[in-house]
Amino acid sequence: MPETWVTLLGIAILAAVTYATRIAGYLLGARLAGNRAVERVLESLPGAALAAVLATAAVKGTLFGLAAIAATAMIFYLSGRTLLALAVGLSLTVLHAHFLSP
Repeated sequence: MPETWVTLLGIAILAAVTYATRIAGYLLGARLAGNRAVERVLESLPGAALAAVLATAAVKGTLFGLAAIAATAMIFYLSGRTLLALAVGLSLTVLHAHFLSP
């Protein structure tokens, strides 16, 4: 079973990185207005954070990990909210790692 503090530290770091990318997107977007290529890159950063969080679940390929990926993708698709999808994906992954895995 993973150490609890390591899991919480990972969640805090990922939340901080996600928040920083959102802030950077707004700050840089104001300076680089009109450049569509830069805007597309900045818009894709939150999705990259989701991919980084769930990459370990994808690599392991367990049924629960794939269900966590599907739930995260569905919530992001339906709501468009990165932090909500990130929270659900992390919660499911942590739940499995701490309480449901043998």
